[in-house]
Amino acid sequence: MSLLPLWGHLPLAVFVLSWGVFLLLLVQLKYKDKASHQLILLSILSGVVLALGFPPLPLTPVLFVGFIPLFILFKKIKTEELNYHSWFFVFNAFVIWNILTTYWVANASFVPGIVAIWLNSFFMTIPWLGAIRIGKRLPKWRWISFIIFWLCFEWIHLNWEMSWPWLTLGNAWAALPQCIQWYEYTGVFGGGVWVLGVNVLLYYLFFDSNHFTFNIIWIRQKLFSKLGVASLIVIILPFIVSMFLWFNFKETGTTVEVGVVQPNYEPHYEKFKIPEDQQLFQIEKLAAAAVTPNTKFVIFPETSFGEVGGVIRKNNINQDPRIIRLFDFMIAHYNVPIVTGITSLNDIPADQLPTKFSRAYRDSDPPQYYEIENAAIILKAKEEPIPLYRKSKLVPGAEIFPYKNILPFLKPLVDQLGGTTAGLATQEKRMVFESNTLKIAPVICYESIYGQFVRGYINLGAQAIFIMTNDGWWDDTPGYKQHLAFGALRAIEFRKPVIRSANTGISCFINARGQVSHATKYGKEAGFYANCTFSDVKTVYAYTGDWIAYLALILGATMILYSFFLRFTKN
Repeated sequence: MSLLPLWGHLPLAVFVLSWGVFLLLLVQLKYKDKASHQLILLSILSGVVLALGFPPLPLTPVLFVGFIPLFILFKKIKTEELNYHSWFFVFNAFVIWNILTTYWVANASFVPGIVAIWLNSFFMTIPWLGAIRIGKRLPKWRWISFIIFWLCFEWIHLNWEMSWPWLTLGNAWAALPQCIQWYEYTGVFGGGVWVLGVNVLLYYLFFDSNHFTFNIIWIRQKLFSKLGVASLIVIILPFIVSMFLWFNFKETGTTVEVGVVQPNYEPHYEKFKIPEDQQLFQIEKLAAAAVTPNTKFVIFPETSFGEVGGVIRKNNINQDPRIIRLFDFMIAHYNVPIVTGITSLNDIPADQLPTKFSRAYRDSDPPQYYEIENAAIILKAKEEPIPLYRKSKLVPGAEIFPYKNILPFLKPLVDQLGGTTAGLATQEKRMVFESNTLKIAPVICYESIYGQFVRGYINLGAQAIFIMTNDGWWDDTPGYKQHLAFGALRAIEFRKPVIRSANTGISCFINARGQVSHATKYGKEAGFYANCTFSDVKTVYAYTGDWIAYLALILGATMILYSFFLRFTKN
């Protein structure tokens, strides 16, 4: 792996210093009074606590108080100032949270990284503004509506083209999988309800009253009140249920040996510059150590082939020299099926209309169109057609131009991220790869943070989840560790093993409890194999999906309609 210097944690220092200077200027020029200083400190406290609750730090329970400073801040602001005056303080909290948790996105591309942090922080203020509006009509429902609107925001953020759900509250519990074994029933939205619900309960318990006396007697009175007992139950009961599931869960299914390869090419300087013959030799060397006569699959990372040596043409994939060489390797090594990521090109027949992903060949007359795909394939036998799956949850900017007809001014950012106006081609439905009755989900990188999306593979019969990724874009920062941790959530939600092959980052096995094993080191090449349990078990979440989010959407719409009704009846 290249030893050339990368930015590492430098963006964190730049962002914190820049935002700190900005806040100091505001204190000097606008927020000069002591009351405003208190509000800024409360918002900073909230942002820091929320950041501390996310992986890789195992401090997730601090999220139970992460929003309370914002609730207190709201109480301190005059009613007539709520819509405008409170917005910046809330925005400040979310900017700090985003900076401290996801500063590493700037290592992929600096300016788009800044825009991502700012936009995500802005989007997070929308549930807050919604709760304020509802609170004017229904004061007692203000913070209940905040819970509902936040869950609605998270669901929307999972399902639109500008999707960036990294800071979904339920993701934070990935650092402590033993605490959320019940995700097999709720998915990550269950964790979000837990965090938000406890914040609201503790605020009403300790801070809603105008009489705040912080001493042992006062705390005891609060804890033994009805609200105090309810709060303790809501905090403790999910832990108890999870530990019960943790100790009583037993993996059932077929024991399968899987080989994993981590080639370890640094993506900024090596992966897309070193000749592919050389890369293929490295992968073959590592793969030889990752297979035995008992191995049922060997998995290579995302975009292992089809970049430096030219894209692999989907219409002629069996004749591609790289694919032929991989088949030769497979035949020489026990005929172990190979699952690998590739970059592929799909020529669109002249009698078919171009799609929204289509690009035209230069100087073609009449125009001839093609699509570029970030894909996964499985190689089993030379004479068989090669199944190909197209990555379908795309990274905004780098792989998809979000709402390009509405937001054409974003093109410079898309260009900086190496994307195009056409974006990468996707497919509507998931698919599974099958070999000797064993079925696997070919999940490519960014797709792995979407529980509802991965559910599509499981409902097609996938018995294990293979994640192919390239996490080196972010350098040795928390980014790749967080991405790994989120994979454990998919294992728990569906009670399936997760096998992870990273170009660089962490390759590993994750069992159905969310426990990581055989993890590689960052920046190290590796080829290894291990056993895992392929399972046909279907969890409640596999059947229901994000049912908590659907309920929140219904309740949110009902609240908004009822608020409008009250407004017009009053008028």
